[in-house]
Amino acid sequence: MSINSQNGIELLEYVMSVSRRMAEMRSLEPLLSYTIDEVLKLVGAERGYIVLKTNDGSLDFRAKRDKDGNELPEGADEISHSILEEVIRTGNSLVLSNAMSDPRFHQAESVMILRLRSIMCVPLIRQKEVIGAIYVENRSIRGRFRQGDVAPLEIFANQAAVAIENAALNDNLEQANTHLRDLDELKNNFIRLISHELRTPLANVTAYADLMKVVIDMVEPAPDPQIVQTRQKLETAVLQMRKTIEEILHVFLIASGQLTLLPRPLSIGPIVASVAVRFADVCENRNLKLHVDDVYNLPMLMLDEDQIEVVFSNVLGNSVKYTPDGGDIWVSGRRVPAGVEITVRDTGIGIPKTEQKRVFDIFHVLGSLMHHSTSKHAFRGGGLGLGLPIAKGIIEGHGGTISLESSGQDLENPPGTTCRITLPLQRTN
Repeated sequence: MSINSQNGIELLEYVMSVSRRMAEMRSLEPLLSYTIDEVLKLVGAERGYIVLKTNDGSLDFRAKRDKDGNELPEGADEISHSILEEVIRTGNSLVLSNAMSDPRFHQAESVMILRLRSIMCVPLIRQKEVIGAIYVENRSIRGRFRQGDVAPLEIFANQAAVAIENAALNDNLEQANTHLRDLDELKNNFIRLISHELRTPLANVTAYADLMKVVIDMVEPAPDPQIVQTRQKLETAVLQMRKTIEEILHVFLIASGQLTLLPRPLSIGPIVASVAVRFADVCENRNLKLHVDDVYNLPMLMLDEDQIEVVFSNVLGNSVKYTPDGGDIWVSGRRVPAGVEITVRDTGIGIPKTEQKRVFDIFHVLGSLMHHSTSKHAFRGGGLGLGLPIAKGIIEGHGGTISLESSGQDLENPPGTTCRITLPLQRTN
């Protein structure tokens, strides 16, 4: 099969057949291999090259083959750079019957050294941009290529350029997906390792804290109050650390699809109310008013009680954290077509528009850490940014949805935030 042996209709049919095959190929390397083989058949050349431009403008020799299907030796000095660069620079095809006698290139070093004769080079153009070139040559025969041979090869090159770009995009997408999967696996392994490594020293600290309490209780007379206070601070730190480890493990279980739910028929009202009670002291200390209304007369749901408690603890904790002292937090419920909706609304500082899509991302903390206090429930208190991702994972595990609404963030005139949690009457699989 070659240009010289085919009439116009047969040649067009052949080019279109090859073009369809190229369009079906999704990976770049097999596509380039197939393309260079077909180019050599089409033009009857001794050698052929497919060269692609890289992002920095350099040339990458991606396919190099002779007419017998053999890979050519490494090294880009086996062709005429002058001719190749001219085609890529101008975007115009070149046909040389005898490069050694052509006044444009006969003095080019590569032409003289390699004794190049018949050469044809066409650009690969995609959306008016030259992305590379197809270069073919015959060193033994002068006049092998004629000007009329260019048009079929240009048609072929145009189809190849489209297929090459699509395959390259597909390869990039596959590489990006593989990279993301690797990063995700690395993250999960890191979380699992860290949580395991933290548990062992924490158990030792807990044991010593308990031992201190026993000793303090036994000492007569009562020890220095500073010692008692130190032990209490140690106990508080241990509890916070244990909570942090639990959150990290929770995230790992959700991210890896290993979170196990044990749903049973429950009324959600008492669960919400019991969680709200846990915030009574901190709300009193900060003069926050927590209102719980309309959550008791709701239909029964299939819930994992422990996990749902975690959800509302995290959501209410966020409202407490981002609501200035003296503010209000409302919790209410209602029946909706999809099931039951629980709403947590506050008079907090709100969420910046730029961050609203990221609040459910793991380790995303609202605002600069420099402006956060170390306390868990102080205004703009600390945290790892795990509460909302955990809540989202649990709610979605129940077949429900969770969303946040805020008009923006304003520290002077807090606009507040509304969290809506919807749970189905029957848990989906």
